[in-house]
Amino acid sequence: MKRNILMVVNKGQGYLGPSETFLQSQIDGLPCNVELLIGNPNERRIGNGSNNFLLSNNLFAKGLRWLARVLKLTTLHAQDNKAVENYLKQNTYDAVLAQYGPTAVSIMDACKNADIPLVVHFHGYDAYVQYYLDKYQQGYKQLFETAASIIAVSTHMKEQLIKLGAPANKLNYSACGADTPSTQISERTKLNQKYAMVGRLTEKKAPMLSIIAFKKLTVSHPEAQLEIIGDGPLMDGCVQLSRALNLQDNIIFHGAQPHTQVVKLLTESRVFLQHSVRAPNGDMEGTPVGVLEAMAMGLAVISTKHGGIMDVIDSEDIGILVDEHDYEQMASALIELANNDERVKKIGIAAQKRIGERWTNQHSIDRLWQVLESVMR
Repeated sequence: MKRNILMVVNKGQGYLGPSETFLQSQIDGLPCNVELLIGNPNERRIGNGSNNFLLSNNLFAKGLRWLARVLKLTTLHAQDNKAVENYLKQNTYDAVLAQYGPTAVSIMDACKNADIPLVVHFHGYDAYVQYYLDKYQQGYKQLFETAASIIAVSTHMKEQLIKLGAPANKLNYSACGADTPSTQISERTKLNQKYAMVGRLTEKKAPMLSIIAFKKLTVSHPEAQLEIIGDGPLMDGCVQLSRALNLQDNIIFHGAQPHTQVVKLLTESRVFLQHSVRAPNGDMEGTPVGVLEAMAMGLAVISTKHGGIMDVIDSEDIGILVDEHDYEQMASALIELANNDERVKKIGIAAQKRIGERWTNQHSIDRLWQVLESVMR
């Protein structure tokens, strides 16, 4: 008989975003029944994008809950916690999988009262951004005591969570994976001078540093093209920088695109760039899916010695890593690969082989399932 898992995600909207394909992969890939509870406290929905709310969403019911809070008869957390607890007791779940630390904090009391094992899956910001570490300092302390198991997506994150107080014996490592159409770079008839960046344009991905490094490549390779898929708070700044560097004809900003377009770009490209850094607010990458997908497609990757990237690219034979913020070093790597077709092919073939051996979606699902099984009764 199949086991039953409740996956919980706190989100302002009641559906998974385009950058959360890894969560959908878990829902589809785990060898059990997975139900999704998504939305912020008191606005949780049962099912992705559904109109089936855990607590009634009609104005009268919402008004009564608001009045009870105004009269200080209860709190929003207490209302939500009781609703989640009742839902757990009314259904048969073998474990609860909370995505992100703050989500787990919001439901840990409900899981404890319902006597359901809680597994918390950290992903990045929730383990590093100082604002959240301050906000949830006490919550994390209780969570680390309450949770049956704690998952980190990189070895660096495991070390970070231990520093925050997580017991080492509860910590498990499970990075995301990547499955894309297998296109060996060695099978391509011609290596062009097209380069790819994929991901949200945020401070921890430092896209401006990649653009500056790319500018240096265009001095010797004026035909080089950089295509960028993704949007984010640094989009306007990146566009302005490209114009200031006179790269209007060399860089194409596609904005957010469906995954089919990501695959198309990676299939057509020579090298994948990602200059991940620790952001001023402390934010860091876990194990970036973009890097994994590029490697799975047989691209040579140039990235940084950062977070989980070092778990995946542990040799110059499968990718090139430079120091954070060192755009000169990234430019040198770009120029080297621009001039060396054979090395590009060798790195791409070795990278794709490594993904197939260790970092596919199935590897990720298997690691996660092993953790979930270990806490079930």
